[in-house]
Amino acid sequence: MSHLTRFLLAIGAAVTLLAVLVPTAALAHEKRAIGKYTFLVGFVNEPTIQDQPNGIDLTITDANGKPVTGAEKTLKVAVSYAGGTPKEFPIVASDEAPGKYSASFIPTKAGSYSFIFSGSINGDPINATFQSGPNTFDDVISPTAEQFPVAVPAPADLSAQTQAADATAQAALQRATLLGVAGIAVGLIGIIVGGIALLTRFRPPTASQSDSPVAKAEY
Repeated sequence: MSHLTRFLLAIGAAVTLLAVLVPTAALAHEKRAIGKYTFLVGFVNEPTIQDQPNGIDLTITDANGKPVTGAEKTLKVAVSYAGGTPKEFPIVASDEAPGKYSASFIPTKAGSYSFIFSGSINGDPINATFQSGPNTFDDVISPTAEQFPVAVPAPADLSAQTQAADATAQAALQRATLLGVAGIAVGLIGIIVGGIALLTRFRPPTASQSDSPVAKAEY
């Protein structure tokens, strides 16, 4: 087999491999029609790992499949975690690919995220929410899923574990304090009762009336 034939076979294999991998990668983004436009939404880096720099990956095309430019001027995006309060991040247009945009942020918790788009494009109002999940784009995963040979919990997870341990320790301390106070109270009561008993036992007898000097004199 000649070198040229081997070279051509290698190129063919590479093209075939790309054809297989590209559709698979596209599954990590959600494609949806939003009014006149088509949004392709996902994370910039996938798999999406907790506490690693990442962001929103957005591609916008029109009804003819052409890239839509200038959307960063009027379009807004906010990120919400597990249905919590959204936080807005600035949208930046790509310098290399028309119609592509990103909004950088660092996901600090593992789980499901929502990207909430609002504002307008070329005067057309936009109001759409994209949520990560098994049928859309990747959820954020804990770094321990990708770590080897030693898995190190993320700082947020360590903080949660520390808070839980502190709460347990505080509850145990409060119980011990209450038991200690109760023990002291019982001890004090015992001392008081014992003191009263001692005073009663050793109290000198009172002189009877027949033994008094006045009674003897009268006799």
